[in-house]
Amino acid sequence: MTANWKIRPVTTDDLTIISRHRYHRDIEQQEDLDAYADWLKEALISSKYFGLLAEVEGEVIAGAGMTVLEWGPTRGDTQINRGRIVNVYTAPNWRRQGIAKVLVSRVIQLGEARGLRTFSLSASDEGKSLYQDLGFVSYPTEMLRKPIESDIENTAST
Repeated sequence: MTANWKIRPVTTDDLTIISRHRYHRDIEQQEDLDAYADWLKEALISSKYFGLLAEVEGEVIAGAGMTVLEWGPTRGDTQINRGRIVNVYTAPNWRRQGIAKVLVSRVIQLGEARGLRTFSLSASDEGKSLYQDLGFVSYPTEMLRKPIESDIENTAST
């Protein structure tokens, strides 16, 4: 599809759209979408989140955002905050046209204008080349720990 798409900033009117971009699979629970929308509203108001959406004739076709994280200085980086690229999504009919690349590039520019210098993200296999084109490199040491269901149940009952 080809059309003239326009970019606009995310507002609190876009909470549902951005939540859907974050959880773009049909298996997500409504409570997850609602919880993210609630957090997002406060994050937008406090400037801990900002983003851009691409539209064609009022229909959102893509988006990208950034969460500002208080990270603290690390070796070789004295900055206190860093930007985490999140919610990068392009509707299937609009993919492979450079829209996501433009949005992510502009979100990074907005972050730099706010004094951010270090940016991170989690890339799918399909998205890695896009991010590499924007200067991101793989960083193999990141790991994640989530609570185990039995831990959640034990905490709730105490």
